[in-house]
Amino acid sequence: MTFQKIMLLAVMAMATAAFAAPAAQADAPEWHHGEDTIIEEDLHITGYLSSTTNGAFISGPCEVTFEGVAKNENGMAAGTITGGAMQSTCGTSVATCNVTPTPEGFPWNLTGATLTEQPGVEIGHIKMTMHYEGTNCPVPRPTLTATGYATGIVDGGGCLSFEDHQDGMHLAIAPVVLDLRGTICDTTLTLG
Repeated sequence: MTFQKIMLLAVMAMATAAFAAPAAQADAPEWHHGEDTIIEEDLHITGYLSSTTNGAFISGPCEVTFEGVAKNENGMAAGTITGGAMQSTCGTSVATCNVTPTPEGFPWNLTGATLTEQPGVEIGHIKMTMHYEGTNCPVPRPTLTATGYATGIVDGGGCLSFEDHQDGMHLAIAPVVLDLRGTICDTTLTLG
């Protein structure tokens, strides 16, 4: 193959990638305050989250509050979660077992994404420790730590729903996937 043909193929590949990237970004959501797209604003997130490893044993739901910064970069939602807390003691699907979840390792990053062809936001660098108390808790240890990411799909109200897909959080003691469930919303901003 001649040098000119190789260069022509390289230029065509770069042009194809340049045209494909904006189409993928168009599907990712942006942060809005009312009708206006924001540049950067504070985040005040509230909601309820639960977690499960296989659907049979569920920890939560637990009330959550997170703070951070929301911004739009390159036409999609971005930002960071800089702190937060979860309800001190939550129930589980086993009546005699309770969990105390502690979010850690802030900041967590936010990135607009497309998941199953729907707009969403990936929350990365998550670290969470869960301490289980009571009887009949079906966990290998009373304290478990999970790290990874979770992706919420934008629902009709501009919130993030963690239902109907698998997240990428793993328990530190074994290659077991921890999947988040529930919905979180910002108190003033919406995604769309």
